This record gives sequence, C-alpha cells and structure tokens, in this order.
Amino acid sequence: MAQLELFPPSEPPSSEHIDYTVRKSKRAKHVSIKITVDGNVEVVVPPTYNCNKIPTLIKKRRGWILKNRERLSKERQDTVTDWQMRQPEKLELRWLADLEQTDAHEVWHISYEASPGPTLCIPMPGNQLKIRGQVESFAICNQVLCEWLGHKAHKELVPWIRQLSFDLDLPFKRPSVRGQKTRWASCSSSKNISLNYKLLFLPKEVVQYVLVHELCHTVHMNHSQSFWQLVSEKMPGFEPYRKILKNGWKYVPRWVES
Repeated sequence: MAQLELFPPSEPPSSEHIDYTVRKSKRAKHVSIKITVDGNVEVVVPPTYNCNKIPTLIKKRRGWILKNRERLSKERQDTVTDWQMRQPEKLELRWLADLEQTDAHEVWHISYEASPGPTLCIPMPGNQLKIRGQVESFAICNQVLCEWLGHKAHKELVPWIRQLSFDLDLPFKRPSVRGQKTRWASCSSSKNISLNYKLLFLPKEVVQYVLVHELCHTVHMNHSQSFWQLVSEKMPGFEPYRKILKNGWKYVPRWVES
C-alpha cells in the first residue's frame, strides 16, 4: 500500500528504554521507523521480515529516535494555543483557504450541554456544534467530535477527489475516510483510496497535493522517478506543498490526536 505519512523520517547515546509497536505491511520493501507527535515509535516491516532483528535495529537507531522525539516535543511547544489538552471551543478548518488567506478559514464554534443519555455532536445553524451528553468526559467529547469530522471530510473531500480523478484521468475505485494516526492518505493495490479527516485542517493547496499524490499512486505504487514525473504533470509546481506537508501535523489541534 502506498501511503502519505503525517510524520516522515527527519545520535546521542542514551540508556532510556524505547517502547515500540510493529506493523507488517505488504507494500513495505524495507524496514522503516515512524515516530508520532506523541513520541510513539512504530516499526513497519515487510511480511516476511524476521522480527527478532528489531531490538538490534532499535538499539542502532536509538540516537535518531531520541533526537526526533526531542525535536517533536520542542515543536509542539511552539504551536498555537488549541494544542492545549482541553475541550475545544472551536474548530478552525483550513481546507477551503489558500495559504495566504488568514481570514478565510471555516470556523465552527462548539458548546457543551450536560444531559443524560448518549453523547451526541449536533450541528446547529451558523456553524455551531453542540455536544450534548456526558460533556465532563474529555475522551467522549473527543470521540463524537472526531466522528463529526469524519462525516464532514467524507462530504467535502470525497466529491473533490472524484472530480480530480475525472479531470486528471486517474480513475480509482472506492474512497474511504478515517482518522489514521501516521498517514494523511493511502492508496491500495486495488486502487482504493483512504483519506484522513485531519486533511480538513490543512490549507487548500496542500490538501489538493495530497489528493493528486494518491491518485498518481493508482498508476505507480511507489515513489519512483516515474511517479514524481506524473505528479509534476498533473500538478505543476507541487514541490512547495510537499515541503509544507512534512510539518502539516502542526495544523492539527492537539486534542484530535489524543
């Protein structure tokens, strides 16, 4: 599976123990180590890889892992205030705004109403969202807000990628929307494309680059020179957006990842 990661790879020794998870991927040709914004380590390996080798690999890459954990921690401290771990009062979605537009974001204001019964996220007139139910629970409020983001992304991004697919003559099969932890989007060998609802927080040009990127994977299931030539053909001048995407997680509020 070709995928676009949220946290792409970027060595002092230490005795700190490093926990990690292992994921086997049919599309992986080599072993790769991914670090999330929270410092979690994931090792992605081909299906036939001998996992007994992983502890040695982690030991060898310990310095790189600790260095990038520290970098991510420092960058988190420089982000906007909505990275605070609290119930959000608004959602600021940038998917309709160009990079230079600072006043064209789609803003949804959130209110909370305690009541018995299930916790729901209810859209109201005037870009208002009301969370009704167990509003004292941070986790439950997060869950219903992320569910709303998923519905919102499916409504907005799926028609967009279908139109791009037609315009660029790059057909795909089935679209889906999820809240992946380590990737912005992915394209399977069956030409099914999965999009991350966190794309709603990114500027319009960057989102379009992600969509074009995944559509090009329907032709090349790799990041070969031929793949990048196709991306350049379908979206000339994409390079600045690719660079912005490397730190795209900064646009995503902290609570969305919790």
